[in-house]
Amino acid sequence: MFSSILGHIGHPFYSACAWILAGFFALVPNFAVAIALLTLVIMTVVFPITLRGTRAMLRLQTLSPEIKRLRAKYKVQPEMTAVQQQEVQQRQRVELTALYKEHEVSPVGGCLPLILQFPIFVILYGTIRGLVHQVVRHGVPRPDPLYVGHGTRIFKAIGAAHGQLISFGVNLADSVRTPGLAWGSRVPLLALVLVAIALQYVYMKRMNDRSPAGAVAREPAQWLQKALPLLLAVIYISVPAGVTVYFIVSSLCRIAQQHAMYGHDPHIRTSVEILRAQSGSG
Repeated sequence: MFSSILGHIGHPFYSACAWILAGFFALVPNFAVAIALLTLVIMTVVFPITLRGTRAMLRLQTLSPEIKRLRAKYKVQPEMTAVQQQEVQQRQRVELTALYKEHEVSPVGGCLPLILQFPIFVILYGTIRGLVHQVVRHGVPRPDPLYVGHGTRIFKAIGAAHGQLISFGVNLADSVRTPGLAWGSRVPLLALVLVAIALQYVYMKRMNDRSPAGAVAREPAQWLQKALPLLLAVIYISVPAGVTVYFIVSSLCRIAQQHAMYGHDPHIRTSVEILRAQSGSG
């Protein structure tokens, strides 16, 4: 029942995603290229959110000394009564909230670009599952791609390939865990997974290298940065290779966007300079 409700809610998003894919496939009849072009569109659309999130994350880091001061000022002492402890904790929350509001930042604002990956992943995953949908007629499974018109080039290509998404000799509808695959067919799928994991670590390392170390505001997110590539690895081996292609291209886009933001955005450059000064003085 839950999957049915989720499918009903996601249907317009799947259709929109498939419509864009079909348009790109009509121009370049290659599934991997069409997914890469779709990814470029997605990354371009969400870039303003990524930019705002990065600005917010760095502004929050610049507030680290003030955050430390407030936490020290309103620190719970062992000799306090339970009521006094609650009052101190409440006062600390109020002061921190006022600080965040004054500087227009949020403790979770910098995580928004990462959080956005999940719904995009769900939509693309649902779209690819729909494209390789099959129906059984007279006991024989036949391709019946969903979300695209029967007259589109992508619909005809999937039908001609017997429900597969063949690109550069690889079926992008398969995953590393697809049953019945020969090892020769799994090797390119595994290679895509390894590339996706490597790029995720490169992105995380570059992000950490660009942000001066020691910012208290980064500490709550450090575990996520270290664990995310490994968590995504579990996903990569289970989802269609077409979704992995999306993650590879999106990682390359994020690395390029990161370079552009830290190199040219005045708000980000100002925050980095403040953090470097704080790190040097500390």
